[in-house]
Formats: sequence, structure tokens, C-alpha cells
Amino acid sequence: MIEIEVTIRPVALPDGPRGTMARLRGEGRFALLESALPMPRQAQWSYIAGPALATLYTDETTTRLERDGREIACWADPFEALAAVAAGEPDSVRFEGDCPEGMDFVGGWVGVLGYDLARHVERLPEQALHDPILPRQWWIAVDQVLGFHHPSGQWWEATVRGPAERWPWTRAGRAEAWARTIERASGPLPERGQWQAGSLSLRTSRAQFERGVETIREAITRGDVLQVNLTRREEAAFEGDAWALYEDLASAHPAPFAAYLEGPGFAIASCSPERFLHRRGDRLEARPIKGTAARGIGETEDAARRQQLAASVKDRAENVMIVDLMRNDLGRVAATGSVAVPELFELEPYASVWQMVSTVRARLRPDCGVAQLLRACWPPGSMTGAPKVKAMEIIEGLETLRRGWYAGSVGYLDCRGNMDLSVVIRTAIVAGGRVMVQLGAGIVSDSEPAAEWAETVAKGLRIVETLERGSEAAGQSPHRRTALCHFT
Repeated sequence: MIEIEVTIRPVALPDGPRGTMARLRGEGRFALLESALPMPRQAQWSYIAGPALATLYTDETTTRLERDGREIACWADPFEALAAVAAGEPDSVRFEGDCPEGMDFVGGWVGVLGYDLARHVERLPEQALHDPILPRQWWIAVDQVLGFHHPSGQWWEATVRGPAERWPWTRAGRAEAWARTIERASGPLPERGQWQAGSLSLRTSRAQFERGVETIREAITRGDVLQVNLTRREEAAFEGDAWALYEDLASAHPAPFAAYLEGPGFAIASCSPERFLHRRGDRLEARPIKGTAARGIGETEDAARRQQLAASVKDRAENVMIVDLMRNDLGRVAATGSVAVPELFELEPYASVWQMVSTVRARLRPDCGVAQLLRACWPPGSMTGAPKVKAMEIIEGLETLRRGWYAGSVGYLDCRGNMDLSVVIRTAIVAGGRVMVQLGAGIVSDSEPAAEWAETVAKGLRIVETLERGSEAAGQSPHRRTALCHFT
């Protein structure tokens, strides 16, 4: 019998998610999942989770659960590890206080899954360089979550107790630690940190990227594949506070699934617009993004760009291919007849681009949990292409660097079985004295190499501009951008 006790209460804090996270950093490990661009039905809550009580991570061979500096358990398969520590809905949940509607995360695990977990799902060639070397997944266990409801501006505190034999991160006598979190969240705002970046360099040249587009088009002509997501990396030397970088990025590129995580030797500053998978009870939702147009200057030009994207046959074809892929992935674990596409080709505005988004919904079968769900759908289909395995094989041959955290997911696994994961795009990764940004485009039969390069430029515009300002502050020459255009 698994019994979980959850205490929920409203709390009065002096600041929003970013200011509160700034107060909490530095005393224990915290993570921020921020709806920096609130949207109806999908981005109404932000969460600050921590401090961490345990860590689950996967290296090249093993997944380890660690607590207090020692190994508690290990697994050969990373998905089995997730199944063991996030075992789905408990038999009983007892609430003290009313849980607000939509507060789907009250405690459990928060972290990141890397793209290379795909190597535990499919046998893929190993040609790309692993640089930097980061865990394939990394999670922290938390028994305290602060949830911020954006429409009302109200904070809520959730604390969780559970059986130690199933929740090795749970401890007795936690009231003092929970009180300390609220005290710090209510305290003075610390002085803002500083950061600076060197001049950005291309790890993949424009010529290499455009040759990759041509190679994919040839593979499509042969009938090997229908679509491939091709990406490239830019990077620079980095010094200073990665949190301050996140604050600047989230201000310049607000997004519904922004996130900041700090781990041993790395930080993730994500401004993702894309939901990968959301689970609440047996209800599943994916919202793949495919189809992009640069924002226009002024209302008239911007409206014209939006209309061009809405009418683009290429972008609609690209979108529906990935929708079909996600329907197939979810169909592996869904109740018969439950997979549906209630929204197709919706358009959403972001800082530098319009995006075409569709929604796929399903109901999870009773015999399937988080491990089966993630294994069936990993990696995110919008970041591979279709068919998925062949697309990943082509990616391995064309991209000289492994994707690492990029094209993976950031989010939470709630102790009640809820889950919400973004797709790691529009994200800066800080590791090994560098800051790295990866940008991509979906390549189809009528893709034009120059237009696909320009699409990657548009997607990364605000993030790269932010890094360039850091470069200028460091006395470096800024990396010059090419002109934007509409992509058809």
C-alpha cells in the first residue's frame, strides 16, 4: 500500500517566480519550471521545486540513485529506473488543504532527459562526437513545491510525506526545512549576478548545414525517409552566473515552458515554446511544433507573415507528418480508439517567430506507466523526423556533435502520476566553460537550403542577440546575423 500525504496552503510571497527563485538559489539545489509566457489551458502555473533530497542520473552505462553522497540503487535501463522511483499513482493520497485546479505538481521528481536516451530505445550508429559529456538524464527528488498561479498571482506551497521504502527521498522531521524555504522566499532579494560570453562560433558551418539539407532531400527522393530534423550548434566561452543569463533570456524570449536547472557541472536555461507530453490521470496530450515564419516589423507585415504561414502547403505537410508520428507513438500505449487530434495547424506568436502547433490527445492504458509511455514516445518526434528510426540514423550521419540535452525534455514527474515535459529547444546549455545553443529545421522534399538556414537563424534570434550583448559587454566582436525571411 502506497500512501502519500500532501499539505497544501496559500502563501504570501513578495515576488513572482523569477524573483523567488533568485532568493532560494544557493542553499540546496532548486529547479524552476516557469510559464514565462502564460497561455490558456497549457501554461498557467510556474513551479519552484526543492531543495533536492536525492538525485537520479544516467551515465553512459548505468542509472544511479544517490542520496547524501552515497549510492542507494542502480539500474542498467534508465526507463526501468524511472519506473522504480516514479511508480505512478499511489493507492491513497490524503490532502490537508484544497489543491487548486491545475496545480498538477506537488512533489516528486523534476529534471531533464537527454536526446541520447534514444540509444536505450533503438540501436543507432555512433558517429557523432560526445562534447560535452553530460548525463543522459538527471533528476532531483523534491518534497516541497511552490506553485505560482499566473491568472490570480497567488502562490501555493505543497509539501509531501510518503513511505520511505517507496520514496527514498522522504525524511521525517522536514517541517523545519520547509519553513526555512518560505523564510528565504520572503527575504531580501540578493544582488544580481553577472555573466559574459565570448564571441559565438559555428560548430557547423552554413555550407555544411546546407549540404546536409541536400543530402536529406536525396534520401527523401530515394524513399528512405519523409522528413528529418537537421540541427546545428553555436557556442562561446562563458563566465559568470548562468542564472543571470536565464533571467536575460527569459525576458528577451518569454515562452510557456521556460525552465532553469543547475546540476553538477552544467546549467540549463530554457525558453521552450513546445510541450512534449502532458499526463494528468490517464489523459495524455502532446503539442508538436512544425512550421515557422519570422515575425514581421509592424502589425501589417507581421499579419502578412502569419497569413503566409497559415497558407503554406509545405509547413502544413511538415506539421501533419509529425502529428501522424505522434499519433503512432501514443497509439502504442493508448486505450483503443482514444487517440485524437482536436487542434490542427494552430498558430502561436513568439518573440521572433510564428509557430504552427497541433494537439494530439489520448488516454493511457491502465497497464502502462511512465516507463512504457516514455519508451514509446522517445525522443520527441518533432526533433527527429519520420519514420523516426531512419531519421535518427540520418541525423547521426550528418550532425557531427551529439545533441546531449538539446532535443530532449525538461519537466516534472509528480508523485500522484502526473507528468509535464517540454521539448528542449530555444535553450542555452552552460557546461565546461562554454555556453551552447542548438537550432534546427525540419527538412522535407521541397526544402530550400538557404531558407532552412534562415529558419534556424529566426528561431534563435533573441537568444543569440542576448548572448551577443554579453559578448559586447566582454569586449568581444558580436557574431553577425543574416537577414530574416519567410520560409515556405
